[in-house]
Amino acid sequence: MNVRLQYDLDFLAGIYYQDQLQMNRYTVSLNLLTKTKDSASTNIALDRAKAFVHGALESTVFINQENMERAEFMQMIGINVTTLPEEPVDQIIGMMLYYKLNAVMEERMVVTSLDISSTLGDSVWYQHDEDDVSGPFVTDGWWHRATMQHETVERETEPGNIVKVMSTGWYELDLEWPENTAPASDNTVVFANFPRNEK
Repeated sequence: MNVRLQYDLDFLAGIYYQDQLQMNRYTVSLNLLTKTKDSASTNIALDRAKAFVHGALESTVFINQENMERAEFMQMIGINVTTLPEEPVDQIIGMMLYYKLNAVMEERMVVTSLDISSTLGDSVWYQHDEDDVSGPFVTDGWWHRATMQHETVERETEPGNIVKVMSTGWYELDLEWPENTAPASDNTVVFANFPRNEK
């Protein structure tokens, strides 16, 4: 049976808007619908949403990806950056959250609607649901990927002989789906004693 839930989140983040960096407090209200009978997967889905908001977005700076040079500079000096396809106003941040949270929960649970307000936004609530136009989020981007990724800042290219493995981030947070979790091993170590070749 599908269960309807409401869950509220709040977090502190910065915005880089009109050449100014300002801090802002966001309040987000999620209306959710469970899509699986597996309670473990339902719990993991909600934990993923919380992990993304509190792990990736807490204390980030939202910035229009057209300001990539500024975003790269911020990241270079250690600032957590989240790039967006438009200016970081509340409505755009709410739309991003709608798509990203649905992506990270991978159909185990879905956000049916999302409301967002902020201190800088004069506590006006912006609402988004599945019937709304996708706008700038219709194009493929990190907001459609089931990972902890939240920016598109260019990294230095790795030398040709280095293979970089990209993690989704869920294994490290112990938030893999139950069917993807490897069974616990007995941690047996086998030592081989090969004879030495004297020739």
